[in-house]
Amino acid sequence: MKRKLGVSDALYLQPLLYGLGTKDSDFELLVNLPAHNALKFRERTDHLQCAFLSPIDYARYGSEYRIVPDVGVSSSVPTDTIQLFVKSSARNISTVAVDIRVTSEIILAKIILLEKFPNFTAGDTTMQFLPMLPNLDQMLAKADAALIVNFTPNVHLSQETFALDLAEEWNDLTDLPYVHGFWVGREEDAGIEIAQRLIRAKTLGVSHTDHIAGQVSQHKGLSLEEARNYLARFSYDFGTDQEESLSEFMRYAFYHGVIPDVPDINFFEFDSPSLQSLN
Repeated sequence: MKRKLGVSDALYLQPLLYGLGTKDSDFELLVNLPAHNALKFRERTDHLQCAFLSPIDYARYGSEYRIVPDVGVSSSVPTDTIQLFVKSSARNISTVAVDIRVTSEIILAKIILLEKFPNFTAGDTTMQFLPMLPNLDQMLAKADAALIVNFTPNVHLSQETFALDLAEEWNDLTDLPYVHGFWVGREEDAGIEIAQRLIRAKTLGVSHTDHIAGQVSQHKGLSLEEARNYLARFSYDFGTDQEESLSEFMRYAFYHGVIPDVPDINFFEFDSPSLQSLN
C-alpha cells in the first residue's frame, strides 16, 4: 500500500517532491489546499502519514507532531507568494480581506501590520479580518487591504493599490527568512522511515532544479529563465535560521493571542550519527 503525503499545488514545493508520487513510487501525493491538509492530518482522514504544513498549523499541535529535519521551504527576498494589497486611498487599515485557503499567512499579515505599521492600523482589538476567496477586486470592495497567496508566480496589478511582500517584510522585521512550511509527521506512523525518504527526495530535487524548472516552464506557461529565477528565490533547507524563524513566529503568534502557548520544536531523531549518510 502506498504511503500518503498531504501537499498543496504550490509551485515552490516541486524540488521537495522530486521522484515522489510517480507510478513507480511507493508514495501517493494527495493535493489539497494547505488549510485542508492541516485539518485532514490532524483528524487522520485520508490516512495521511505526513503532510507539508505551515508554521501555525504545526504550532497548534506541536506536542503531537515531529518535523522532518533539514527540509523546508523559506524565503527572504520578494517572491510575490504572500502579497498584501492596500488601497492607495486608505488612511488606516481597519478591515483586511484574507485568503480563506491558508492559515499562517493570515497570522503573518496580522503580525506585520501590528508590529511594523502600528500607526496605520486600527489596533489589535479592532482590526477585522474577513475570510474571502482570493479575488482582489472583490476583496478590496469590502476591505481596506487584501491578503492573497499565490501558489504560482502571479502579480496582481492595480493602479489603486500598493503591495507588500510579506516574506520580505518578515525578513526586515526579524532579519530571518520566512518559513512557508515543512514536512510534519508522527513517530507512530512509521515516521522515521518516511522522514528519511523525504530528506533523500529533497537532496535529489535540489540537485535537479534545472530539470524541474524545465518541467515547470512547460506546464505553467513560464519561460525557462522565469522558472529558474522563481525557484532560486526559495531555500529548501531547515537549518538554524529557519528554526529560529519558526520560534520567533510562534512567539509573535502567542503574544498576539493566536496560540495559548509557545510549543517546543520537535524533530524526528535518527539513530544514525549523521544525516549526511542520507544525502
